[in-house]
Amino acid sequence: MAYDLQAATTALLLVDVQEEYFDPTGPASFPEASAKLPAINELIDAFSSQGAPIIYIRHVHRASGADAGRMGDFSAEGEEDSFLEGGARVGYHAGLHIVDEPIELTKTRYDSFIGTDLDGILRTLGIRTVVITGYMTSFCCDTTTRSAHGHDYETVFALDAVGGPDLEHLDGTPYPSAEVLADVAAALAAGFAEVLTNKEIVERLHA
Repeated sequence: MAYDLQAATTALLLVDVQEEYFDPTGPASFPEASAKLPAINELIDAFSSQGAPIIYIRHVHRASGADAGRMGDFSAEGEEDSFLEGGARVGYHAGLHIVDEPIELTKTRYDSFIGTDLDGILRTLGIRTVVITGYMTSFCCDTTTRSAHGHDYETVFALDAVGGPDLEHLDGTPYPSAEVLADVAAALAAGFAEVLTNKEIVERLHA
């Protein structure tokens, strides 16, 4: 299986490339955010040069927390102050490449399709294939990839341009972000998405 990445029918989904992950004073920051940004921008530039749609997605909650749902059950101390509407860290990271007249939407769940216009936007644009990039690996990127598959889009997981924090195994031992990414990518490749490097995506994207 190898998806045909035709620019007219392939969209790049930029998931949560927000200051929350870059600001060391905030509770959600992680080092890999900065490391993965050049690869994310590379894909933005490639899609833009081909005229392919790019959709910017941000995670934003009401300050009251009324729309946090069950996600709030897993917030560590201090994280309740993250992703708040109007907050300084909820905007796109300053280093993210922004195209002219970007398509934008906000979400309140890991899944970029839940409670948003994403599916309607993609259908209106005639999109057949989506390429997932951004943050965080095992949360919003993994969930959005699985949901795109469930919505019957041909789905590509951009291996080089997805990042997240270190986690812990169930026994409390360290679970480095590189291992998390490898495990998520392997699971997705088995039945949800084609997993490709930036080089492979750029080479395959065509008019």
